Amino acid sequence: MAGRDVTADAGTRDAQLDAYLAELAVRMRGPRRCRQAILTELADGLAEATRDHRAAGLTPQHAAAAAIARFGTPRAVADGFAGELATAYTRRTMAWFLATGPLVGVWWLLLGHPDPGRDGVMALLAAVPVIPLIAVAIVTLGGTLATTGRLMRWLPETRPRQALAATVAIAVLCIAGDVTMVTMLVASGVPIRLLAAIAVAGSLTRVGCSAVVVRHAARMRGD
Repeated sequence: MAGRDVTADAGTRDAQLDAYLAELAVRMRGPRRCRQAILTELADGLAEATRDHRAAGLTPQHAAAAAIARFGTPRAVADGFAGELATAYTRRTMAWFLATGPLVGVWWLLLGHPDPGRDGVMALLAAVPVIPLIAVAIVTLGGTLATTGRLMRWLPETRPRQALAATVAIAVLCIAGDVTMVTMLVASGVPIRLLAAIAVAGSLTRVGCSAVVVRHAARMRGD
């Protein structure tokens, strides 16, 4: 009978800790791997705190409750990690934009085949009029990556909310650029052959992904 009581107490303790961690997981927003690492660390800390309270003479149930109280409410703990998760999300998302920029852009360049060396810069801008948007996006992206990583030792740090705002700005610039290029192609009446189809598909895919980024970043900022 006593053995069953001990097992029941342990089950109650584990249920308390599991419910606490589950609520934390729901409240945390950010890259899955980063969230999982934080939750694993918190689970280890809760287990250790519970053991300490058990050693002090508390029952398993009360020891778990005391450990949870020491850590704080799920909302408070989630808020404490919000900045770290926001920065991780910003850096991961900007790395994605950095990778897809040339991948999508090269198809439009091949499609327009401008030759600025022969026809001048104006020919390049006529073929790819979103180049100024690209320049702004690159500067914003590079600056944000530099001021949220190791270069923070020498550069002013970009705060999490500022980093998320920069992420939204880059996503909006990508949407504007891709929509502009697709609209120009459709308006030109040029037959949609393989190269054009690849360029349009790449842009439309990035438009959809950028819209998701805007929504996620806005939610993480609390907008």
